[in-house]
Amino acid sequence: MKKEAETALLAALVGTLLIATAAAVSAQLQPKPVAESHCQNTGAFSISNLEDRGKSISIKRSGGSASAVSGTWREMSNGMFKFTSDDMAVVDVKGGYYTIKVDKGSYGVTCPPFKFSCKLINITINSCYRRNDTFFGKYTAYSFRYDKKNEFRFEKPFMLRYDAVASIGGKKKELTHAPDAVSPDFETINITRIKRVGSNTYTLKWQTPLNVSKLMIRYDDCDTAKYKFYDSFECTDRPSCSSDGQCLQSERCDGGFCIPVSCGSCQYQSNHTCVDYDCCTDLDCDSGFVCGDSRKCQPLSCEYNEYVSEHSCASLECAEDEYIFNNSCSKLNCGEDEAAANHACKKLECAGNEIAQGHSCQKLKCGFLRKASSHKCASVFSSLFKRNKAAAAPAAAK
Repeated sequence: MKKEAETALLAALVGTLLIATAAAVSAQLQPKPVAESHCQNTGAFSISNLEDRGKSISIKRSGGSASAVSGTWREMSNGMFKFTSDDMAVVDVKGGYYTIKVDKGSYGVTCPPFKFSCKLINITINSCYRRNDTFFGKYTAYSFRYDKKNEFRFEKPFMLRYDAVASIGGKKKELTHAPDAVSPDFETINITRIKRVGSNTYTLKWQTPLNVSKLMIRYDDCDTAKYKFYDSFECTDRPSCSSDGQCLQSERCDGGFCIPVSCGSCQYQSNHTCVDYDCCTDLDCDSGFVCGDSRKCQPLSCEYNEYVSEHSCASLECAEDEYIFNNSCSKLNCGEDEAAANHACKKLECAGNEIAQGHSCQKLKCGFLRKASSHKCASVFSSLFKRNKAAAAPAAAK
């Protein structure tokens, strides 16, 4: 019995080992998941089934320059990794084919035309107050600039939700004006727009005798934790005025009242108004210039072995017969008996039956009864005569 038990145990161990070995071999033979890339009309893209988290991620369109991209990594259930970019990593109103680069790996993806992203809605309430039974709520919707000439402007104020906290019958009540819900007391409003550099300023006007203590503006279809499309403001009285001089330097006189001057991201406040900076990004400057810390375009300074490429310095790659001069590649002016090598002229060392011609050694082509010697052609009789003369000289001396 004991021997039979030992035999059964040994058989079980061998079976377990064979199963484990088969599983390991099967795992090794399984093909690795293929990397998959996808792009959305929000400008976000993702790439999955990567073996490691990449250290650098960029994306570029054919013929364009690469742009670094931020986003999030997560480990997938199969042990591989997936990267998802932030919205608006690709802003292309026509769509097209792009190349994603993760460290040294490259992956293709076709992006659809850009439509909308919550990132476009960036709102700041500037002021809210009531004067002569008219409530004013003023806010700025900042634009998103996606290249040198184009930007997305928020121009649909009635898609937003407006909430006003008002005192009704001695109690505070929240009134709403939204696409899908409207309070009777907050139904009739008027919204006007002033277009500014880098933003649109909106003024909400509401005829009401109610005292409003707070105004809130938001967009319900976006994640409040991720995007700046929500703002609230405690409404206060503003002093009356007839000119800017009666207001603070940071205010302007508008409609008979002092209100704060709200400037765009590429502006600064000065003397009751907004003044545009010379530049906000390098794209605002001419080629060869960059936008400096003072928001002014300044010349780009490159090293001697670099050249100006749009708004950055790129390394020169000169040919063998060129040398670097004044941040560019210039042709070497080598002599007929010299050749270009390693960006310098080098003297040719031709054989006796060759001559230096056109910066290289060329075989001498001597005619009939002529022989190449010492880099020139000579008659074979001349050579024979010299040998006979040399031989006759010792004999004469005897």
